[in-house]
Amino acid sequence: MSLHIDLTEFLVNPITTGIQRIVGEICRHAPTQTVVPVRLQGDRYISLPAALVDAIKNLFIKGSSHSADEICELGRPENGKPLVLKDQDVVLVPEVFDNPDRVAFFSRMSADELRRIRFIVYDLLPMTHPEYFIAANAFDAYGYFRLLARATDCGFISEETRDDYFLRLKHTKETSGVVLPLGSDSLGPRNRPVRSRELEFVVVGTIEPRKNHRLILDAFRPLLGTKSGVRLTFLGRIGWVDSEVAAEIASLAADANSGFSYVTAPTDNLLREHIAKARATIYVSTAEGYGLPPVESLWLGTPVIASTAIPSLKRLPLKGIEFVEALNADCLRETALRFRDEAFASRKIEETRELNLPTWRSFAQEVLRWCGSSNGREACESIH
Repeated sequence: MSLHIDLTEFLVNPITTGIQRIVGEICRHAPTQTVVPVRLQGDRYISLPAALVDAIKNLFIKGSSHSADEICELGRPENGKPLVLKDQDVVLVPEVFDNPDRVAFFSRMSADELRRIRFIVYDLLPMTHPEYFIAANAFDAYGYFRLLARATDCGFISEETRDDYFLRLKHTKETSGVVLPLGSDSLGPRNRPVRSRELEFVVVGTIEPRKNHRLILDAFRPLLGTKSGVRLTFLGRIGWVDSEVAAEIASLAADANSGFSYVTAPTDNLLREHIAKARATIYVSTAEGYGLPPVESLWLGTPVIASTAIPSLKRLPLKGIEFVEALNADCLRETALRFRDEAFASRKIEETRELNLPTWRSFAQEVLRWCGSSNGREACESIH
């Protein structure tokens, strides 16, 4: 009995962000030789050298370009061997994909063959909230969703994603399957937070309609560049966004007196630096499958101003979190201004220390346990 991990997409672009981080963290925390790396080549899986998992671990521990080069070398198809799955073998697929050939590969599987596959489902947002996606991209996702509808054993990163999956793809309100909360510790250790901070508010994430950056700008516009001392920083690339919003971001960032800063491609170190010194981070997305930036902020001891649509926060007690009662500029501005009070801000900072937040180690442990192989059980015991 063997547990295989499908690295097909990761090997094309071995970076440490996005879905690649999920793949990498599983490899990083899996004890040696408990998972077999595989990739799809043509119409079959090939198994790759075990050293590939170690190279991925090194990438996430050291972050070196040497590790990325080693991953690319070890992951080359010519280094693989044809894989014949046995009845009790399991293949973990922790990636999202819309490649027609890859969708067709799984779609050709019989029901018995598909039972060996464990898919991690992140969200169904192109289906549940198509208004936030470019039509062509949303259409491309439907082949993947049709495949997931046939799957018999899926894991979900949130209860909301699990509920959407069964309602939209299985057409039932009855749910099952394991929930696998993502790790909060991507940006480093959980140190004692600094209490005295400037009035800076930080927004982390790709700039796109469902993240409500326009609403944030509307809320902060009356405060920026005034004697209030309020500052606002956006950290994240510009994605699919209204041209007027992009133009305003560029204009504010170019004005040294605007009270606004923008960093389009922040490193993990820069993210940590900005978050750890902020009075609060802001995450008022309309729709999410999970929502990593808020829990990463709480992990670093920085309170979060959030919408009520963030699954990662619904699992937590109301510590270090201020929910915006209504998604409009006035309500968000009013919520942010509560943090001007030093006693209030300090209390919210201290509250973050009381939270029991998931780590990537605990995530990997749950994934290995869910996969259910003897290797997976041994891995869980080793992690403990």
